[in-house]
Amino acid sequence: MTNQMSTSFSFFVILVLVVAGQLIQVEGECTKIVGSCARQDCSEHCNSFARGVRVLGSSCSFYNLCTCTYDQPPPGLTPPGNCGIGMGICTGDCQDDCCNKRCVSRYSKTGVGKCVDALDMSLCLCSYDR
Repeated sequence: MTNQMSTSFSFFVILVLVVAGQLIQVEGECTKIVGSCARQDCSEHCNSFARGVRVLGSSCSFYNLCTCTYDQPPPGLTPPGNCGIGMGICTGDCQDDCCNKRCVSRYSKTGVGKCVDALDMSLCLCSYDR
């Protein structure tokens, strides 16, 4: 009997922890493309935008564009709370509609994808609110 009670209690505790974990809002990340890596030091550029937010990382992997990752949207960027990430290249087969579908598949609640001409390429850029 004690073993059954112990097993039931353990199951109940695990169930409560899982439900509590689902209810607690976890802080997300905000990614922002801030320029070309060929023109500036990406890490330093990310830090220059980071007034009041923490820089989680910087990368030049998306077509040599400086992409910063913050713990929250950095201040002073418009519209407020807007984050952005690259979702690939727009081609003849994949224009605005296709780009938007890519974005919405990753950020279903607030994502909007649009093809933008930059650096002699047509890039699929996804804007989302964190």
